[in-house]
Amino acid sequence: MSLRTRTLTALVALSLLTPLSGALNASANTPAQARTPSRPRLKKMTDDLLARSDAAPKGSRETARVILSAADGQTTDSAASLAEGSGARVHEQFDSLGLVVADVPVAKLSELAARDEVSWVSSDQPVRSTAASYDNTSQYEVTTGASKVLPIGNNALASGGGGNGVGIAILDSGISPPDSAEFAGYKWQQSSGTLGLGLFSQTYLASYPRVLTHIDFTGEGKTTDAYGHGTHTAGVAAGTGQASEDYAANNPGSPTYGGIATNANLVDVRVLDSNGVGQVSNVISGINWVIKNKSAYNIRVMNLSLGAAPSQSYKTDPLCQAVSKAVDAGLVVVVAAGNWGKDATGQTIYGGILSPANSPRVITVGATNTQQTNQRSDDVVATYSSRGPTLVDGLMKPDLVAPGNHLGASQTAASSPSASNSYTTSGGGGLLGTLVSGNTSTNTPVATGTYQVMSGTSFAAPAVSGSVALMLEANPSLTPSMVKAVLMRTAERLPVYEQMVSDRTMASFVRVITEGAGELNTSAALTVAKAIRKDANRAVAGDNLITAKNTTYSTLGLSSPIAGEAMPLNNGVIWVEGVAFTDRLTLTSGFQLPDGVTVSQGWVMVDGYMLPDGTYLFANGYTLGSGYTLGSGILMSDGYTLGSGILMGDGILMSDGILMSDGYTLGSGILMSDGVSSTGVRDSTTYASETTWASNLINPSSVQFDDKQVILQGEAAMPTSVSRINSTSPLYPHR
Repeated sequence: MSLRTRTLTALVALSLLTPLSGALNASANTPAQARTPSRPRLKKMTDDLLARSDAAPKGSRETARVILSAADGQTTDSAASLAEGSGARVHEQFDSLGLVVADVPVAKLSELAARDEVSWVSSDQPVRSTAASYDNTSQYEVTTGASKVLPIGNNALASGGGGNGVGIAILDSGISPPDSAEFAGYKWQQSSGTLGLGLFSQTYLASYPRVLTHIDFTGEGKTTDAYGHGTHTAGVAAGTGQASEDYAANNPGSPTYGGIATNANLVDVRVLDSNGVGQVSNVISGINWVIKNKSAYNIRVMNLSLGAAPSQSYKTDPLCQAVSKAVDAGLVVVVAAGNWGKDATGQTIYGGILSPANSPRVITVGATNTQQTNQRSDDVVATYSSRGPTLVDGLMKPDLVAPGNHLGASQTAASSPSASNSYTTSGGGGLLGTLVSGNTSTNTPVATGTYQVMSGTSFAAPAVSGSVALMLEANPSLTPSMVKAVLMRTAERLPVYEQMVSDRTMASFVRVITEGAGELNTSAALTVAKAIRKDANRAVAGDNLITAKNTTYSTLGLSSPIAGEAMPLNNGVIWVEGVAFTDRLTLTSGFQLPDGVTVSQGWVMVDGYMLPDGTYLFANGYTLGSGYTLGSGILMSDGYTLGSGILMGDGILMSDGILMSDGYTLGSGILMSDGVSSTGVRDSTTYASETTWASNLINPSSVQFDDKQVILQGEAAMPTSVSRINSTSPLYPHR
């Protein structure tokens, strides 16, 4: 399998200047200065030009690009002639503005500024974007909202906010950094002080490599990334993009390629070989290792941008069983949905969610095409991104979607033309400083790396993994279920599909198996994570997760803009993995349906669609204002009335006929209308819009794929020729 890549080389210019301290402290009463009479200062030029003029030796050929302002009553022609008479080269005249741009000999600046024809001389300075820094300016940092919350600059990053200390295990083809800066971390460190006793110790900024360890399960006996997929995946999750930011600083308008959690740690678990191929048993071995070593490296997140053909229920699939054990161990497992969303003719196919993305325990991520804009209003799910429902079990997947099309991120050192592992040493305070305060020298990484542009759900998943790392740094007490719930609730339902549902050109169920809960909103998810109590892992059913006084879900400001566009609250998702979205987020042991059946896993959403102003319009015409939260009725008192005016009867959120015309959508993939008997026994199952997708369910056996192997989820993994299954197939979704 080949990767379609485009190498973007970031050129880095590094200038080292080490002035001698003696030169900076020259006496003001040297003999040379004593013989030089003072002259009056003509404040007719900027300070930087005055300094250069004073320092220029007689006869110097150095020039400075300046802007001359013609004095009142003078023309630009006269100012330009005057400049040329002093040896300047005139570049441009702005007659209507009275300005002249010229390269003037530095030794002639004072003489030129003293002339009456000139009112002022300014240096022609470089102009930069109004952004304070090129940090956090990559397209997917901006469009996910991560740029709103990430620290700017290494000093700020060392103080927290970049996923600091949280370990992300990347189960992939390896991680080979293209330079020492791409995965460099920053922290505040204390020197040892005098004689190592702590006296006069100093705090200083230190860098360290964030790839904490490498381990190989392929049998090749190496940990380098010859294939490039794993390094790129790691770059999306946690790369600094430093080389691209350095290049953009000197070339305004150039793209940058920083990742989401720019100070999170990485653990390289190599389960795919040099050709990007691995066995299911390799992946299981890697998962087992992560579970055993999670405490040693504080691994909280596991990213799998790979998958195997779905051939059985998640309940018996060994790969799904392995990720379930990882979730039980407290790990948040993020998995790429797969790239089986269309066939070679471009026709949409369904049921292409691969294993272990078909497990209800993991966070399954599809890919969006952002059209290469920061605004989200034009985003669509990529045509190749796998749609649900899952084969055999009929689960609604994906859980959410994230940018995955044409993402630039780090290129492996194995193919980067300018790969290096260079550092410069700075600080230290010299011999005396070291004796007094201890060694404060640090190695500063040198950015020389290059980047690749790639597409696939493989690269949507690590954007979510990086976001999870930010959430867990902010609130380490969050459980995997809570993380999943918050990510889904804060996701934005894509406007294009809301309009299609409104126009009745797309069924609600088809929308859900296309985009899940919606598109990743990193800034909103982090905001909710911070608001949740810091002992959330100790909460029991019935407890609220938001407990701070005067703080509710609706007051958190979650609709704040991304790239200038307001983000409406996703009121349709009302219950995920035990978290009921009341205004204070209530932990529950299940969700009770009107007929008495209790759902204990998955997620629940009401049928309907979002209007552009954030109002939620239910299928039967009732509306819920954008400022209201629709919570779980199992905890509501009888007759509780929401601000929208909808009356909830019997303490149950969805009493028959109130909110929906044909039922409600469960995370199990069932759109219930009459499929549950009055006794609570499922005597039939009704899938919404079944005729729309059932005839286009993929037959995995038609794809040239060994069911014992796993494949990467880059765009090249799209099937070229597929057949369909029918309702008699054992793979057909059922309950």
